[in-house]
Amino acid sequence: MTDALHTRRDFITLAAYALAMPSAARFLNSSQDYQPQFFDAEDFAALQAFTEILIPTDETAGAREARCAQFIDFVLSSSEYEESAARNEWRNAMRALREAGFHSATAANREALVETISRAERERIAPHPAYFAYRLIKQQNTFAFYTSRVGTIDVLDYRGNSYNPVFPACDHPEHHKI
Repeated sequence: MTDALHTRRDFITLAAYALAMPSAARFLNSSQDYQPQFFDAEDFAALQAFTEILIPTDETAGAREARCAQFIDFVLSSSEYEESAARNEWRNAMRALREAGFHSATAANREALVETISRAERERIAPHPAYFAYRLIKQQNTFAFYTSRVGTIDVLDYRGNSYNPVFPACDHPEHHKI
């Protein structure tokens, strides 16, 4: 398994190429009926579940509403090179998740498994064999979410390049101590 993650710039480049492809219209116009092009049905369902664990729907929209798994699949399927390093990295990541038992786990067990896989991020322990898959999915899921309309406008409340006539003071008491 490779431990080298692609940079955000690499993924942005892939996304730009993908969105320039004729298949982009199909992706942008599809909603609930999206059919994965890169992942098989089992891997795609696992990817969707994983992305929704990382960015769940609560009082705000999550990865499901932002269609993060669909975006990741679309970018990978639109990749210029059939056997690119990014595609191979994703295949290895899904294989590692399958071997860790993620694909066959129940929803509650999937959350516990993600917690176990990600432990090396919070503690100084040897990483789980699927840790590289966790990092890859987390990185690309975050990119997909915060570049989507849902993440940018609905969640972050981005209003575009606008002028702010005033900047309200911070109202957190802990920030008023010197």
